[in-house]
Order: sequence, then structure tokens, then C-alpha cells
Amino acid sequence: MKKLVYSILPVDGYYTFSQRFLELLKSAVSETFDLSAVIAPLESVFLRFETAYKRERKSEYTAKLAAADEARDRAYLALRHYLVACSYASVEGYKAAADTLLSILKRLGWSMQLASYQTESSRLGNLIAELGQEENAALLTTVQGTAWLERLMTAADAFEAIFQQKLTAEAADTNTSAYRLRKVLQEQIEMSLSWLEVQQKFNPSDKLTTLIGQVDELIAHTMTTARANATRKSAEEEALEEE
Repeated sequence: MKKLVYSILPVDGYYTFSQRFLELLKSAVSETFDLSAVIAPLESVFLRFETAYKRERKSEYTAKLAAADEARDRAYLALRHYLVACSYASVEGYKAAADTLLSILKRLGWSMQLASYQTESSRLGNLIAELGQEENAALLTTVQGTAWLERLMTAADAFEAIFQQKLTAEAADTNTSAYRLRKVLQEQIEMSLSWLEVQQKFNPSDKLTTLIGQVDELIAHTMTTARANATRKSAEEEALEEE
């Protein structure tokens, strides 16, 4: 079966895929085709996730986090594009320094602005720490890029402050957050997909073959949409940086 790349799926991507996956499973059930072993546990987790997801879409932190994430994305792209420009500059020392700094960005994640909140935070933290090392800080000074890093640090800190506020509010809430349930939902989806694969291997049927084909189409569509959204977001952000 095709594989889901969960790292590029936003929360709404989890929701849409899970909902449609459940619909496919339920529509395939018949008197001779029992999928209760898959449907029951998956639906249980999904309903909990759905409740949290719909509740959090109305949360005050949703818009705040999106705005703060956009700000840090733009700050990162501003630094990245500045260093790219420096690598072409006919100024003594610029090209060598910029090329070294750009190699760090490429190693840690060139397009980290497209990652999930948590993954981007981790990668940005690593990037800021590495660029702050004495040797790299000197290279930034050479290309007069220190101010761009400081702007990124400010934007990253602002996002983390709001994210921590959100986590604190959720900790005080008796309800489980969609973010925490996402991992549980992912594990249940994987177990469900594995179950289908095992059944097809040891107890194949035309009905199961049809269902797996439908699920593969759903996964392919989900991944195509996620990648297209990520590419569009990247293009829009780069276009804004060029304005």
C-alpha cells in the first residue's frame, strides 16, 4: 500500500484523511466482509480527535499561532534569501562566508518553514544555536547578516511564547488537545493499514483488493494535496520576499 508522509500533513489533513478513510471502511462492510476489528478502535480515536479539532478551530490561539508562524517563516526566508544574495555578491569574503552559512541551512532543513509547528521549532532552534557559534557568528558579521539572524530569533521567540501559552491553557483544560491526539490517531491509522495489508496477504479477496485500491487512491490524493499546498505556500512566501 502507499505510504502517508505524516510530517507534511497539517492537522486538517489528518482530520480529512481519517474521516474519508473511515467512510471507505464502513462502505465496504457486508455480511461476508467484517471490518469491525479496524473500524471500532479507529472510530473511537477519530471521534475524540474530531471533538478536539472542532473545538480548537474556534480557539483564540489558532489565529495567533498562524500569524506568529507566518512571521517566523518570513524571518527565516529573509535570512535565507539574504545569504543567497551574498553568495553572488562581488564583495571580498562574502561568497565564501555565505556559502558556508548556506550549507548549514541546507543540512538542517532548507525548507524548514514548510514543516509542522513542532518540527519547525526544533529545526529553527538548532539553526539559531549553530549560527550563534563563534565561528559562524563571525561569518555572519563578515556578510553583515547578524541583524537578519536577530530578527529570526525575535520571531521564533514570539512564536514559542504563544505556543507555550496555548499548552498552558490546554493543560488547565480537562479536554485533550487535538495536537496530543494526533499521534494517537496516526498510530491507529498505521495499525489499520497494516491490518488490511496482512489480511490481503493471508486472506485475499476481491472485496479487500477493491478497498485497498480505494485507500491507495485516497492516500495518493492526500499526499498530492499536501505537497501542492506546501509548494504553493513556499512560492507565495518567496514571492513576498522578492517584492
